[in-house]
Amino acid sequence: MSDDSPGYRAEIWLYPLAEDGSEGAPIRARLGTGAAPQALPASDAGADAEPAGPKPVVILFSDDSTLFFALRMRDVLRNSAEAPPVDLVWYTGENALSFRQMAQLLPEGPAYSLGPKQLSALAGSDTVRAIITSRVYRALGDAIRSVPFRMSAGRPCVISFLGGLDFFPQNGFARRRNCDGVYLFPTSNIEAYREAALEWDDAWQEVGFGHPSFLRPEDPPADLASRRDIFFFTQALSPSTKRGRMHMLQALAAMARANPDHTVWIKLRHLPNENQKHLHLERYHYPGLLEELDNPPPNLKLTACTMDEALATAALGITCTSTAAIDVVRAGIPAMVHLDFVDNYRDPLVEPMRKLFRGSNLITPLGDMLEKRAQAPDPAWVEKMLCPRDLGDRVMQTVARFETRPFQITEAPQ
Repeated sequence: MSDDSPGYRAEIWLYPLAEDGSEGAPIRARLGTGAAPQALPASDAGADAEPAGPKPVVILFSDDSTLFFALRMRDVLRNSAEAPPVDLVWYTGENALSFRQMAQLLPEGPAYSLGPKQLSALAGSDTVRAIITSRVYRALGDAIRSVPFRMSAGRPCVISFLGGLDFFPQNGFARRRNCDGVYLFPTSNIEAYREAALEWDDAWQEVGFGHPSFLRPEDPPADLASRRDIFFFTQALSPSTKRGRMHMLQALAAMARANPDHTVWIKLRHLPNENQKHLHLERYHYPGLLEELDNPPPNLKLTACTMDEALATAALGITCTSTAAIDVVRAGIPAMVHLDFVDNYRDPLVEPMRKLFRGSNLITPLGDMLEKRAQAPDPAWVEKMLCPRDLGDRVMQTVARFETRPFQITEAPQ
């Protein structure tokens, strides 16, 4: 089956088992629909083989959050001046991704999948140019811990981003200390990280500013004034109590009743009983709570659409402690962060969210939320929180500087 065949889907790596149960040599294969996988020629297939192209940049994912990151990072790199080849690689060692989410977000499938042993091997391989991740998986962190390994020549540049809004960044600093590139936000985290790194001095490392979901805002959509969709972007952990979630549901119902010409959508992160191994396990899911609501208005609806689909029609975006607030701001759409819900004092994410968004103009009391009185984000706050749109160029410059860093160790001659 050729690459151009209508049935072509994706590349995968097969790891056959030997008789003793150990893993055999990996076989790269093309996965098609309606046909068995076909093994590709080995890298030393002969003199007639076409010369290899540029080495790809690998972006890892394992759940919906990391897949959102991977998709946006791929777009950022594709829009860079270099536009390197990019492979989205599914790390199955910590998988918490449902089939529905994979089919919805990445219908073509991953370039291939990796388990812990293969990820560790990839970190020392010369077959890829860089590994980019928003989570430092244990297998990757263990592989890059050694200082001689970090100084070795020919291996990929390992770059780590924050997973999203990080309310406790100090916890993530240590996990990223052995990465070659670390990209952080807001700008205050960069200085805090550099102060922590003064005590490490382990090997070459570059610290940058940004995240592919935290780019400077676009101009408002041309059709914003005519839009009639209001989205509430749910978060798995917050509000943390049933009463707090019912407060949000009742407020959204009130908005729907007061605006019959609008549709108020509750955008779900997970369906009930989905992703039970996710890092953030949701309690009191909104579909069940909606069934308990008295006389819900017909224009209050649930959706499991993608973020991009929501932003394509949203007139207003509402969140509590979700990274989605940044997605809405980035898209040039009015945004509200509501933190005054019932039992908010019991929610450990509220005060960190309030601190991060202090001065943003986005924290919205209940009365203003019900009246749809949104404010434009403060420009100074935006400059500290959201990065310039040249992120792809800056990431590839980090890779290039890594490749020319001083004191690289090569293998001894055989």
